[in-house]
Amino acid sequence: MTDTDQTRPFVLFTQDQCPQCETLKRMLALPLRGAFDTQIEVLHRQEQPDAFAQLAEAHALARTPALLHRPSGKLLLDTGSLGAVKAFLTQ
Repeated sequence: MTDTDQTRPFVLFTQDQCPQCETLKRMLALPLRGAFDTQIEVLHRQEQPDAFAQLAEAHALARTPALLHRPSGKLLLDTGSLGAVKAFLTQ
């Protein structure tokens, strides 16, 4: 993990074989046009297993996809709604 990642206020938890994860990634890229890309650190379960496990355990995360707001510790698990995702990312 780089210093840049530590300064990003949001973390996206994702993994392989996760249709909801792909839907959320498309939502961030298309309707939201990547507006939050510089604010989101992506933690991929298979690519970064140690960092993923450590942060997921610290926040009692049991499933993906999820968005974490680092400063408040809040998790967004209902990532299927564009309105909910956008509201979470603009807090």
